[in-house]
Amino acid sequence: MFNSTPLKKYIYHTLFLVLLTCNISCSSDDDSTNNVEDGPKGNCIENGTKITIVGNHNHTLEIATADIISGATKVYTLIGATGHEHMLTITAEDFATLKTNNAITIAASTNAGHTHAVTIGCKE
Repeated sequence: MFNSTPLKKYIYHTLFLVLLTCNISCSSDDDSTNNVEDGPKGNCIENGTKITIVGNHNHTLEIATADIISGATKVYTLIGATGHEHMLTITAEDFATLKTNNAITIAASTNAGHTHAVTIGCKE
C-alpha cells in the first residue's frame, strides 16, 4: 500500500518554504530602501506640468501656467484622436496644491464606457 507520510512532509515543507519566502520578501519592515518621497518634486510655475493619464489611448491635456497662477476652478477637456472626450475639473484647492509643487490625481468624467485617472505633477 502507498505510504503518504513522505508526501505529506514534502508538501508541508514546501508550503513552509513558500510562506517563509513570501514573508521575507513581502515584509514592509525592510529599511534598506526608502520609497517615500522627500517632498515636492519639480516646479509647476517655473517649469510647467507633467501629466500622466492612466489607461491613455491618445488623449491629451495641456494646463497653462497662467491657470495655476490664477488658481480659479476650471474645466478641461481630454481631447485627442479617440472619437470621444472626457471632462476634468481642477478646483481652486487643486491649483493651490500645484502651486506648492505637489501632484494631484483627479478622475475624469466617464465617456465611452470608461474613465481615466489623471495625475498632474510638476516638471523638474
